[in-house]
Parts: sequence; structure tokens; C-alpha cells
Amino acid sequence: RGETPVVERPGQRQSMSAASAVNSKGAFWFATYEGGLSGELFVTLLRKLMSNRRKAVHLIVDGLPAHKKAIVKDYVASTGGKLTLHFLPGYAPDLNPDELVWSHVKRTGVARRPLRKGEKLGPRIHEQLAQIGRDPTLVRSFFRHPSVRYVSDL
Repeated sequence: RGETPVVERPGQRQSMSAASAVNSKGAFWFATYEGGLSGELFVTLLRKLMSNRRKAVHLIVDGLPAHKKAIVKDYVASTGGKLTLHFLPGYAPDLNPDELVWSHVKRTGVARRPLRKGEKLGPRIHEQLAQIGRDPTLVRSFFRHPSVRYVSDL
């Protein structure tokens, strides 16, 4: 009585950040990284996404401040129209097909089967995302959701 209870929890907290892009034809691209997303890191990820692309890419992004940095605008301009960013309204996760990917990851991934002792989060997340990339039918299914059907009407 009079003392703050201490709850013991096993293991160490692990965190990982990821970015991804999907298209309605079933393609999936992702990258994992440590920490938060800065404008510089976003440009690095965009360069990887754009490498070896022949066709123009129209990328729908949310309002994250890193997406709107001057360095990002400069990079997009340097692509000569091969990359166009389309910004979603202020808070509209339901309009973002990529959010359906993350919802799927959370429902079926590490949250459903916790890490074992000594297991690292990074490789586990990377494998789950790679598995999504190998399943174009699953990726296309995200575009059947009523809130993102507007994308396939382009």
C-alpha cells in the first residue's frame, strides 16, 4: 500500500519502421529502416523505388511532413515527370490503399504470433512483407475495398 506497482514484462521492446507502395495490378514494393522518416530518407526510398522504371509512377502519399519537404519536391522535379506525387486530404487513411496493407500485416503478422526469445523483429517483418510481395492476388485484393476503388478507376 502506498507504493506504485511494478509490472514485470518479458523480453525487450523492439521497433522498426517501414515504407511501402502498392499498385492495383498486384505489385508491391517495401523498405524497412530504423527511426522516423525524414525528407532525406524519403528521397533515398524514392530513388530505390524509381530505379530501373521505364513508365511514369503516380504515387499517392499521405500528409506526413517528410513527404512535403523541399528536398522531396526537388527530387520529384528532377525526374522530369517520371514521378508524380498525389497527396491525400489531411487525414484520410481510409483512402490510402497502403493502409490496407498495414492493417493486414497487423492482423496476420507479429501481433498474432509474438516473437520468440532471442528472435529479432527486423527479419520477421522483412519476411512477412516479402511474402506479401510474392502474392499479387493478395495485393490486388486491397484495391477491392470500397474506400479505395477510386484508384483502379484511373
